[in-house]
Order: sequence, then C-alpha cells, then structure tokens
Amino acid sequence: MEHKINPSKNRVKPPENAKVAPVPTRRRRQTRRPKKLQESQLPILASPTRPRYPWKRLVANLTALSILCGCSALMGGGAWLSYQLIVDPNGNRLVSQFVPGWSRLPTGSRDSIQTLAQIKASVGKLGFLTGEPLRLRADGSGDNSIFDLLLPVMVERTVNASTVCKNPCRQIVELRVYKRVQLPDRDSDQEQYFQLANSVNLEGPAESFVITSLADSQSNNQASNQSLPLTELRRFDGKPPAEGIWFNLSGKLVRGDKKIPYGQVVRYNPSQNHLISLLDWASAAGQPPNWQQIIKGSNPQLAIDQTVGLEPQFTIYQIGPRKFVPNPVQLTPISLEEFAFNDQTYKNGLRLANSGLWSPGLNVMRIAKGKAGKNWPALAQAQLETIEFHAKITRAQAIASWASPGQQVLAELIDGRWSEALQVFEADQSNSHEIATTLKNDGGRIMNRVDASLKINAADSDVKAWGALIVASQDGTREAMNWLDQQLDTDSETRSRIRNLVNKLDEAVSLAQTLEDHKSQIMGSATLINNINPAEWLEPEAKNQLTLTPEQVWYQVQVASFYDGSRWVNSPFTDVEVSSFPATQIKWLWGRLGLQADPKIKIEVAMANGQQRVAVGTVKAVQIQDGSLRLLAAVDKRS
Repeated sequence: MEHKINPSKNRVKPPENAKVAPVPTRRRRQTRRPKKLQESQLPILASPTRPRYPWKRLVANLTALSILCGCSALMGGGAWLSYQLIVDPNGNRLVSQFVPGWSRLPTGSRDSIQTLAQIKASVGKLGFLTGEPLRLRADGSGDNSIFDLLLPVMVERTVNASTVCKNPCRQIVELRVYKRVQLPDRDSDQEQYFQLANSVNLEGPAESFVITSLADSQSNNQASNQSLPLTELRRFDGKPPAEGIWFNLSGKLVRGDKKIPYGQVVRYNPSQNHLISLLDWASAAGQPPNWQQIIKGSNPQLAIDQTVGLEPQFTIYQIGPRKFVPNPVQLTPISLEEFAFNDQTYKNGLRLANSGLWSPGLNVMRIAKGKAGKNWPALAQAQLETIEFHAKITRAQAIASWASPGQQVLAELIDGRWSEALQVFEADQSNSHEIATTLKNDGGRIMNRVDASLKINAADSDVKAWGALIVASQDGTREAMNWLDQQLDTDSETRSRIRNLVNKLDEAVSLAQTLEDHKSQIMGSATLINNINPAEWLEPEAKNQLTLTPEQVWYQVQVASFYDGSRWVNSPFTDVEVSSFPATQIKWLWGRLGLQADPKIKIEVAMANGQQRVAVGTVKAVQIQDGSLRLLAAVDKRS
C-alpha cells in the first residue's frame, strides 16, 4: 500500500497561544524529580486551595457542639433539681453525696418535715422532754412571722451534787436547730413546718471545775468530777457579736450559803446551720457572763466575773479565728502572764497587775507604751486595756464612802494607795483597832501586793509600813520588826516611824481586849424627858431601837466623868469627838464607857414624897457635842 505523506507546508497550524497536550507515550517510571515548571506553565485552579489538615476543623466543630449540649443539659438538670427540691425538700440525697458531711441537711422521708407539735411528740416517744423553743430569724427573711427554731431536748436524772435543781433534775442534754420549710402542697399559713438542720449533745461542767472558781478552793472544799446539770437556756444579754447567735446554758451549784452559777457558751452559725459549745464557765461573784466592749476597735469581749469581796477579778475572752468552716471562731482568754515583748518596764506593769495592784500596774504599762511607740504589740494593748478595766473598779472603791475604817483602808490598799491608808490608820485609836482586825483576817492578798511593790521599788517606806503592820497584826511586834530588818534600803528614820506605828497598833489591840470585860463606872445627873428626836442620838449599832414600852420612860444622863478601864476621864470630853467613822467610834466609846460589857446604869429618881430611889435603866444611845457627853436611858417606871 502506498503511504502518502503531507508536506510540511500543508500541515495544519495549531491555534495561537493554545496549549496542546503531548501525545501520550509509554515510558518507564523515572525516579528522578520532575523538572520545575515555569510560571506560565502552571495550571490554573478553578476553586480555593483545600486545608492541609481538614480533621482539625471537624474536631473544633464537635467540641463546640458538645459544650453547647452540656450547658443545655446542665440548665435543664438544674431546673429539674430546683423543682424537685421545692416540691420535696427531702429529695436532696443526690446533692448531699457531693458536699462535706457537716454541711448536709438530714435526709429522710417526706414525713420528717413536721410541725412543732409533731416534733415534740416524736421527741417524747424517744423518752425525752422538750423545753421552751427559742425563735431564730430565718436567713434572708424580712418577715418576723417566718422563723427557725432552737429546741432544747431535756431528760430527768438524779444528781448527786447539791444544785438548785431538785431531784429528779430536768436538764438539757441536746440542742437542735430546725429550719423552716415551705411546702407548696400544704397550707403553710396555718401551720409552720420544720426540718432538723443540726444538733449538738451537751454535758455540763464538772463540779470540781466550778469549785475552783471560789476564793477558798484550797480549803476543805472537796468536789467530784461528775457533770453538773444545765437547766436554763437564754440568749446573751448586752451586745453580743453581730456574727452568729450566742446562747448561754446555765445552772447553779449550792455551796454553803452561796449559789454559784455555771454553764456553757454556745454559738450558732446560721450560714452553715451549725451549733457548737465553745466554753465552760463559772462565776464566784454569782453573775452570769456578759458581753462588753473592753478592748477598743474590735468585737465585744466576754467578761466572766470572779470577784470576791473588794477584789475585782474578771476573766476576759476575745473572739479569735479558727480553721473550722462550720463555725470558724473560738474564745481565747487575755492572759496577763504572757509577755508580748521583752521590756522590763512592761514586765513590771504586768507583775503589779497580777498581784492585784491594778492602778499602779496601769500607770507603769502606760509608761512602757510611751517608750515602745509604734512597736507596741497588739497583745500588750489588750493587756493594758484589761488592766485599765480592773483599775476603774478599784479606783471607784477607793474613793467611795465607807461605813468603817477597816473597809476604807482595805479599799485603798487594794488600789495601792499606801499613804492615804496610813492617814486613816493614824486618825483615831478606834480606827487602829478595827484596821488591825482587818489585817489579821487578810489571807495574803494585801501581803502579796506589798511584796510585788517592794520588788519594783524597795525604798518605798509607806509600803514597808503596811508590811510591818500586817505581820504585827498576825504574828506580833517582834516578828514585824524582824521582817522590817530583812527589807533593803531602810534607813533609821523609816525604822523609827514604822516602830511607832506598830506600837500604836499593839496599844489599840490591847485596849480593845480590855474593853470587852470593862464594866461601866459613870458619874453624872439624870433628867426625865418626855420626847426625843432619834436623829439627835447615836446608837452603838444601827438597830433603830429608840422606842419605849408602855411601862418605860426616857432619862437623859449628863455625864460628868467615867472610868475607861485605865483612868478617870472628866468633862469636857475632847478625846471622844466623832469624826469620819461615827459607827466605829461610837462602838469604841461604848466600850470605854463600860457599856459594851453591861449597858445597865443606876439612876437616882426623885419620888413624890421628896425621897430618892435608885432605878435601873438601859443605855440606848449617846449624844456628843462640844465636849459634852449625854446618855439616853430607858427606865422602867416600877423599878
């Protein structure tokens, strides 16, 4: 066959700028890298470049969808749970699994939501009694008719200790808090429903703990460790801290003629529905604890009064933090034995206060604060204000009017007023005798003050004088002077002065002993009087007995002279004037007249026929004016 080949001039030219695909030919696979195409030879793409990792976009879309579904489910579940809790507050078992045990509300059947009457009935079935419930304002409620309850649970038991509660004693053994519950399917306007939120078991303080609060706890007072009953529940008086609700559970122990209150301090934390007993207390002064603003710029402090007689003694508790979420507070006593920093002046102030010298201790503490400046610790400031609290009491006692020199001197010595107390001692012999009796009965309280004061100022002669007088009243003159010889920085002038004071004390005591047996020897003239003004007469004791029986009449005796046990004393009687302590001085004069041993007196009475007869009368009172001494005697008409 003949093949025809077209000449090149007759070839069909391709279109201009057109790209002609090469004729496919079979070729071996080449391992070499293909040649790089020129820019004009790159293919033109009709769509955007696809992402290198398309699975990332898929993961992001799925994550967003999952979050959206989760939030929707959470919102739906929350709405369902809220509805369930409104319909049935007991349906919180599922939630309770994920919260701490102390914050869970008790769960149970719907029947555990009860009225107050039903609660009392259920407690009674368990063999217990219920006390008077206290209302607690419900959280977030502005309506006073909506409230929670604090219910005391009680039991009757026999108590071996002597308490005010008669056996069998009804005592509080548990406190319960019931939260108000509103049920949509029950008429809450007619009946209020409650659910138990929290409870605390209680046990009163031990008898031995209460006895140690007495001043004579080191004597023969013996006590057991048995728990005393708590019989009364009350809110605290005064202004307790704003956070939480504070309660006082109390009882009374009978010891001789004293009734010693004791109890526990309980705090309720409404935000956590939690009750806790924070403190056992007892008061030798017979007063319940109370909240006072003693330390400035902080919560009120709890003051427990342990005062005995004229000795003020308070235990002051501050509120402090504690790492316990249900009730994050504790009560901490302010100690005067703990040193806040190392300074001798500051330590001296604490030592004086610990010995009972509150006012001198306060003065020294203020000096120490001035020296410390900005370095004054918070604990030292709390101690200073505690000392100031006591010092206000001792100062008020020292400047008060007292009925006897013994009380006056004791109040001044407690406040550290050594010089003023000596002036009272030296004012009158009757004062010296009564003060000696006061010092003799001192159980070491004043002597402790003397020792503490001399450790800080060994040259104080007034303090040494009182130390010698205390020893003389208890152990005699010789022991008093031996004690003085052992004191440092005592010059001859101080020794001579103190020796005279001790001798005066000894003379007053000796004379008082003589007057107890001294019988009256009185000379004077008697006049019959019809009426008297009791205000013008002084009795040896304020008995207000200036009255007569129908068979008696009044005689006034103008005293000319009397025998006082050692000598005759004649008118005018300048040494029997009454000054600052009339009751004490009248009683002393009564002994000098011999009327303490025998108040009877013989009076010559004129008869109608002109003759004289001797009548026996009883001296009731005296009258002293400008050296003139008169006696008022009740005489029997028939004597």
